[in-house]
Amino acid sequence: MKRFRTLPPELRVCTLISFVVALGFGVVAPALPLLADMFGAGNTAVGAAISAFAVFRLATAVVNSRFVQRFGERRVIAWGLWLQGATMVVAGLAPNFTLLIALRAVGGMGSSAFTIAAMALVLRLAPPDSRGNAVSVYQTGFMLGAIAGPGIGGVLADVNARFPFLFYGVALFVAAGISHFMLTPSRPAEQPDGRPAPAENRSAPALSRGVYLRAFVAILVASFGTGWLFYGMRNSVIPMFGNNELGGSGTFVGLAMLSTAVTQLVFVPAFGQWADARGRRPAMITAGLTGTVAVGLLAVTSSEAAFVASMVLLGLAGAGLSTTPASVLADISGHSRARNVAWFSMASDAGAIIGPLVVGAIADVLSFEAAFLLTTLILGIGVVGSLAMRETLSRSSGTPLLPPAKGNAMPGPAPAPTPETLPFWEGAANKELRIQRCVSCARHYFYPRPFCPRCGSGDVEWTTVSGDARLLSYVINYRPLPPFDPGTPVIVALVELAEGPHMMTNIVGVEPDPEKLELDMPLKVTFVERENFTLPVFAAAKAVA
Repeated sequence: MKRFRTLPPELRVCTLISFVVALGFGVVAPALPLLADMFGAGNTAVGAAISAFAVFRLATAVVNSRFVQRFGERRVIAWGLWLQGATMVVAGLAPNFTLLIALRAVGGMGSSAFTIAAMALVLRLAPPDSRGNAVSVYQTGFMLGAIAGPGIGGVLADVNARFPFLFYGVALFVAAGISHFMLTPSRPAEQPDGRPAPAENRSAPALSRGVYLRAFVAILVASFGTGWLFYGMRNSVIPMFGNNELGGSGTFVGLAMLSTAVTQLVFVPAFGQWADARGRRPAMITAGLTGTVAVGLLAVTSSEAAFVASMVLLGLAGAGLSTTPASVLADISGHSRARNVAWFSMASDAGAIIGPLVVGAIADVLSFEAAFLLTTLILGIGVVGSLAMRETLSRSSGTPLLPPAKGNAMPGPAPAPTPETLPFWEGAANKELRIQRCVSCARHYFYPRPFCPRCGSGDVEWTTVSGDARLLSYVINYRPLPPFDPGTPVIVALVELAEGPHMMTNIVGVEPDPEKLELDMPLKVTFVERENFTLPVFAAAKAVA
């Protein structure tokens, strides 16, 4: 509860919505087979209803991410919940199972919209030093709802198989109402040409391209493995293995799988805190290795004790894999980038769709052990990806605690980084000059903004530039006021970077004498200390060289 109260209000609202959504989703699960029996449909039809939902989630993810960029998270969250709620109510009243399948498919579109927009909002608003905590609390809401839902759904389905769908629809309407009244509108202001600006800060990571790509690939592989194992295989092949191969009763298998959910719920907070305190990478590696060992146990042993141990380890792995990859996603995406969230979600959905089909076919043709070995290989690839990536955690408390600089100290006011300027300051801490570049028109620009000032595109990224510049204009302040040193003149300059943008800065290493300051003189970026921060300034190019 303490962790919940420390989060920003909108993150607490998202957690409440996630609980309501997961509760309703779990309520429907026991009703699908009963409705299929009511309409005379078989197991294939039930599978089609589940697959249609997942396929439409996957197919509409990119489109929904663009909606988030254009209209903002809150509007897309509400739209997704209203759409999914309406389809569930109508599905509960459907006259045949074919229409129910079609409505479930449309509901998948709404589910995708909610998932992407809500995760984008969580990652954008989560404080940089507590992203693991924020994601773990958000995931806890989902888990609590998912655990409570099937029990409520079973009771409702015993009364009438349609009631769970109606309950789910009403729950989604409640969640939509919560999002409408309790989330702040996030539609951005208009761009200079009158078009709406993108809803989010789509700044790319404050990392080199190689570091960013390795981290992004690592979390995509982890997300795919999570979907494959936890959303697909755990609900299909693993129960069949417990029943058919081990000869366990339904009660035994159900309790063993309940231990997975309970363990995951208990350890999610611990992984969130670990990811914030010690780093994302070790938590991801540990979670991936734990999952690999858990599935490996199923492949090499056939005892009920090993099955239970495997289920507990899966819960531990699920706690880490549901928290740390999303924290990495926030680290490398400038708090929130709906496009990256969409790909992250698509990777999980793809795993959830492909996993049960592939491992089910392998179990039928070869053996359960072969299916488990393949899953072990996939999780192992995820571990390799986590080992290959570099740590993405930037320790901060309100404002970033950047590494101490090694340059000369320069008195003056300390900067106050914001989420929009954070990549600039993190680059300075690494002795790199980073500015934004528009992907659409290929122009660099400065100062930081979430859209291009020339063409209005929101497709922008942070890049490390050469640091070469020329002097356009300057003024010498011979009597600077505190906190500057009143006895040391300060050269305030306007420079033009080699990449084109103009930047206000200071000139160092040059005497404050107009005779020494020639317009168009070549300059090179250098770095100085100011309290706990590193500032980019410029000096004569020949002096830096």
